[in-house]
Amino acid sequence: MKLFIFITIVLFSINPNDLFSQTAPKTYSHKVAVDSAFQTQAYTYLKGTEQINGKDSVEWIALPVIHAKAGDVYYYESGMAMGQFTSKELKRTFNQILFLGGISTTLEVDEKTIIPPLLVDTASKNTPPPVVHTVVAKEVIQAGGYTYLRVVEGKNEQWLAIVKIQAKTGQTFHYDDAVTMTDFYSKELKRTFKEILFLSKLYPGAAVEDRAATLKKAADADSKKNAKAMSKPGIAVISIADLLENKKNYTGRKIIVTGQVTKYSSGILGKNWVHITDGTSYIGKSDLVLTTDKTLKVGDKVTFEGILSADKDFGNGYFFEVIVEDAKVKE
Repeated sequence: MKLFIFITIVLFSINPNDLFSQTAPKTYSHKVAVDSAFQTQAYTYLKGTEQINGKDSVEWIALPVIHAKAGDVYYYESGMAMGQFTSKELKRTFNQILFLGGISTTLEVDEKTIIPPLLVDTASKNTPPPVVHTVVAKEVIQAGGYTYLRVVEGKNEQWLAIVKIQAKTGQTFHYDDAVTMTDFYSKELKRTFKEILFLSKLYPGAAVEDRAATLKKAADADSKKNAKAMSKPGIAVISIADLLENKKNYTGRKIIVTGQVTKYSSGILGKNWVHITDGTSYIGKSDLVLTTDKTLKVGDKVTFEGILSADKDFGNGYFFEVIVEDAKVKE
């Protein structure tokens, strides 16, 4: 009798779920299907569709540069909503856009499925370097997917925000690009910032100087590599600077050019659009646009072959001083 009472007590003290099932895995609350993706130097912008209360809801998402395309499906938990945000690179203002620190390829929460951002750096030896700010962190606040820093630069004090990083007070940082937001309200911190700078990258210590030297070395190496390339009969192997400066000489000719992908957009006017740079420039221009059927991603170094066209107008604002259409990727 005592044994029966003991077993009964033990059974009633155990949660039935522990006997017959494991704890349900944590899942993300948002699922978005990508309609289109736009790449800039610092961010990937996604126009997606999410099912809310049984209806399709269109939303814009921005996050550190990843390789994304139409048809991809991603999952996320929360982000920072910003109204009337203007992207200088895309030259458009979003009524509402959600900034994310990361995005997952699976419904279940798992750090292994978070897509890591691409490290994209481009440099032109003829382009003046950006203004670099050196600041010291006086206050660090970690909130959700973002890190907020109150910093000083000389006698000036400023608030910065960036996708979550490791930071501590007293630490020195550098940055060279920012988006200024005024009267920004943070729901997570429940406070309004009169002015705050949103950054895509923040470099600790002397990282900026090291990065600049590395980029210049890479650009010089690429230029020398292009200069040594041998031209086939009837095919010009040239740098982007030479192409821009002497477009009349190359228009209608087959060219070979090597560069790093700085922007990639798929499915526009039935084509994949690629922007590349190779470390050279002409009167401040260093960008070459190509169309191709090849699937690429920002950061790829690619050699293209194709026919150069000049002053090409596709309508709807798509005008290009030079462009290589239907370019083939040389393996």
